[in-house]
Amino acid sequence: MSGTRRLMILPCEPGRQDGYSLAVAADLARLAPGPEDVVVYRSAPSAARQDGALPIATATAAEKAWNILRGRPPYELLEGSLRRCLAGVAGGFEEIFAGEIFFYRALRQMFPAAQIQARSHNFYSLGRCRQLLGHVPTNLRHSLNLFLYSRLEMEILADPKASLAFITEEELAFARLLSPLAPSSWWPVVDPGLALREDLRAPTVPRLVFFGSAAASHTAIGLKLLCQEVFPRLRARMPQVELHLFGHGSEAYGAPARGIHGHGRFAGDGLPFEGDGLFCVPDVHGCGIKLKVADLLKAGAPFITTPMGLSGYHLPPHPHVLVHELKDWAEALAAYFQAQGLDQPPRTTA
Repeated sequence: MSGTRRLMILPCEPGRQDGYSLAVAADLARLAPGPEDVVVYRSAPSAARQDGALPIATATAAEKAWNILRGRPPYELLEGSLRRCLAGVAGGFEEIFAGEIFFYRALRQMFPAAQIQARSHNFYSLGRCRQLLGHVPTNLRHSLNLFLYSRLEMEILADPKASLAFITEEELAFARLLSPLAPSSWWPVVDPGLALREDLRAPTVPRLVFFGSAAASHTAIGLKLLCQEVFPRLRARMPQVELHLFGHGSEAYGAPARGIHGHGRFAGDGLPFEGDGLFCVPDVHGCGIKLKVADLLKAGAPFITTPMGLSGYHLPPHPHVLVHELKDWAEALAAYFQAQGLDQPPRTTA
């Protein structure tokens, strides 16, 4: 994006707390706002900011319900909220960056002639096609999101004054098949040259670790299948194996009697258990990029994921990076732990 004055509206504060904030931080670094630009953060503190950015509140429960009733994504920004936020800002903007696609319609209503670039964190149109083909397990909430967000994406792709910035090359390629003339682009968050570390190590104990938010609709599908179907089959083969869950909402999945421990948000630095365990990325959605995979690669931790969970990465085969459909995880994990000599019950002392 170039121009003398830009508006940038971002869906959260930049940071390293989760994949969303990491992606926002990467976008902000790429955009490099100048003194003439106006930056808006959603969910920002209401107190005055030292950096001059403007806060805009996230969607309330009533706004989410209203959006769904009129066939809009639940978190879609209302034009009235945007107008109130920018009420004290004089002049117009040559270019606008929407850090999430649910900002697009309010921005287009308020700035009908502006060039708008919207960031796609998850290309729902691709996910919906996979769902229709029967490749994506789903639930009502996720199915509704796929429908509402994919319809919004088609509206943006059809707008000659709008463009989408995708997070993986695969999503960009799919968008260009749908709309060859749309000026879409690829804005990576993960270094495309990220490679496997030579010291990528095996776990020393039969422990599975999930590390990430359990609240998102697409994440919850895979995590529920892992806890309710995959792990019980594995534990029937290996009673000593444990599953430890870290992240927002993970407490709800805890069942210590069944070997599942929900710890909630991880308060430490680095990885839980200092990376000692086989980490799980049970992604069945496949849209966007799983930034926890990058964290695991950088830390040299072993992990298992699905082919969709590895979307956006180009890694050679490795004995400590397991890639299997979620339905096949129990058998693959049992074979892996056996190969590492971790399938024997612990010794007891008199």
